[in-house]
Amino acid sequence: MAGFLIQKVNKNFKIIIEESLIETFVEDLMPYAKFFGVTFHLGDESIQGHVIESIKKPKNKNSFLSNGRFDLEVEIIENKKSISNEISLAKWQIINKLALNHSLCFDDIALYRPLELNYDKLRVSFTKGCFRGQEIIARMHYLGVNRRSFCAVIENTDHPLENNIKPLGKKLEYENYKIYNCFIEQDIQNELIKSNKHELFSMLTNQ
Repeated sequence: MAGFLIQKVNKNFKIIIEESLIETFVEDLMPYAKFFGVTFHLGDESIQGHVIESIKKPKNKNSFLSNGRFDLEVEIIENKKSISNEISLAKWQIINKLALNHSLCFDDIALYRPLELNYDKLRVSFTKGCFRGQEIIARMHYLGVNRRSFCAVIENTDHPLENNIKPLGKKLEYENYKIYNCFIEQDIQNELIKSNKHELFSMLTNQ
């Protein structure tokens, strides 16, 4: 229904979420929140994201994803402030795709299962709590043979792929490349890797 990051600040929990998903998020949790006296309030803080080389800085509490080469962090701040080596929002979105972190948008609501978005590896706990659809996800995790996998594709626009791969979300552009996430059969992955020997594209997976 929605993807989000959560941080505990004093006695409150701060939710970092795509603006278009706020209404859906609150409506989905309200039936449970009322039993625990939980209320929701919109904040006016600013959010800064940081891309940190793993070898230069130890992982801290604000890190939400690490791939061994770099960490992604978010920081909640009261007022906007400039930072050195600032990158654009578009580049931040590209980095998230390369890190296999698909950010949900309004058009994604209720379309995918967690494993189709890599959320079974990034956001689902198999040792605590319950969630809707838990049985299917747990069965695939422990017993199933998943013949598809989540990956990031870097495609050279001068040499587009012949296979019609359906991207998750929008294809992002950087110089003469298109970067996007997809959930495809492993046979297709192997076929693409064998047929593209001149670095026309790269594929990053969580395997």
